Amino acid sequence: MGPSWYYSPVMNVLGEKLTDFAGKITSVTATEAGLVVNVENETGPFGNVLYTVTLGPAVIPEEETGAHTIRGQAFSPDGGTLEFSGGGVWRSSGPNQRILKHITQLANGQRTFAVDNFDLVKNTASGTVYALD
Repeated sequence: MGPSWYYSPVMNVLGEKLTDFAGKITSVTATEAGLVVNVENETGPFGNVLYTVTLGPAVIPEEETGAHTIRGQAFSPDGGTLEFSGGGVWRSSGPNQRILKHITQLANGQRTFAVDNFDLVKNTASGTVYALD
């Protein structure tokens, strides 16, 4: 469990894998806040998911890593919709490629952990979503 200062009874376990996803980057815009990346993915039980990620500037440029935010909406196969938002960290994983790890809070109270892989040249996005807790 680790030292008592490290343990959190609220969020202590990465849960089961919920789904893999794949899709496309529909646009990238350079802003003062960083790169704004719009994505459309087919995400298993969540359905068609549209989201925007803002990749903040590199904290240490030579390490090519920084913070990001995410906000989006899922359109499930049964006709429902579900908004979500969150944040995490990104790092360079190759030329024009980024790997993102983030926690999102869904409007229904569910929390997820996701790993996204962006290829900013091929305009592709893929990854995995896990349950939290």
